[in-house]
Amino acid sequence: MRTVTGCDSNSKMIRPLITNIQRYSLQDGPGIRTTIFFKGCPLRCPWCHNPETQLVLPEVNYNAEICSGCAKCAEHCPTGATYIEGEGADSLLRFDRTKCIGCGECVSACLTGARELIGQSLTIDEIVKEAVADRLFFINSAGGVTISGGDPLYFPHFTLELAKRLINEDVHLALETAAFCSWTYLEQLVEYIDLFLIDIKTMDAAKYKEHIKGDLGVILKNLENLLEKKASVRVRLPIVPDFNDSMNDFEAYVNYFGQLRGKIASVDILPFHSYGEKKYQFLGRSEEYQFRNVPNMSYKPIKVLVDMLTKVGFIPGVSITVGGLIGVITK
Repeated sequence: MRTVTGCDSNSKMIRPLITNIQRYSLQDGPGIRTTIFFKGCPLRCPWCHNPETQLVLPEVNYNAEICSGCAKCAEHCPTGATYIEGEGADSLLRFDRTKCIGCGECVSACLTGARELIGQSLTIDEIVKEAVADRLFFINSAGGVTISGGDPLYFPHFTLELAKRLINEDVHLALETAAFCSWTYLEQLVEYIDLFLIDIKTMDAAKYKEHIKGDLGVILKNLENLLEKKASVRVRLPIVPDFNDSMNDFEAYVNYFGQLRGKIASVDILPFHSYGEKKYQFLGRSEEYQFRNVPNMSYKPIKVLVDMLTKVGFIPGVSITVGGLIGVITK
């Protein structure tokens, strides 16, 4: 079993699993981009819309709705994680995830595509080759490549080596992170990253620690250090119902980021959506998702925050965006 020690590790470089290399991405930085998703994150946002990127080990997505019940998966499972319970007409196909080692044997045996192995081991060469395949689109849209996750800084040594390789490919390079890591690692990346996308979940340190499992003080200090280094930074604010959508939350955001106007490139507001709910179901972790049946957030409450940021000097469509669509950059 792989052992991952996290973003403050001084151990040898650990290769993260990759959940996806998504081409033609429009919400992970400016222009048309290819986004590389690492598997592994030190935080646990209750609304996470990419739960498949939280854990470092491979997982099996299981969509029972399209399963034929043929039991080929049970025949090939080496650990007994997938098995038949009962006999004859009363038999049921079961999946005990506590026994699953993510070997993928059941996925290969599945005849309907009901199972998918999440997490692929790729070399830096393989990642770079796939990431820059759409170079022509990058040029025409002023886009590029984004390293995301999970959180790339959960694997700082690998992220640094990948950034060095990608920047040599002459592409615009962005990195999306919660910045919950040692400043040492972020500082090394400043030379190679063209744009940092920093997620700030709340300005309430106690709430950050209790619900997100991170240290807001570390995160804000890293953000401020990046700005002191003249790094290009866009701050991303996920706005979540009953978590950080009150006037007190909005005022805290405005008071803090108002002081950084002119230093940060933009505040990108990301309204809550429930796209991740099915993913939790397929991962067998539905009980972890705390926003079941919560509707997607409308623009009306978001407009309040937009108006408040506008009053302190941010410009809608320029230094404030909503929904993650940034557009192209100018060269």
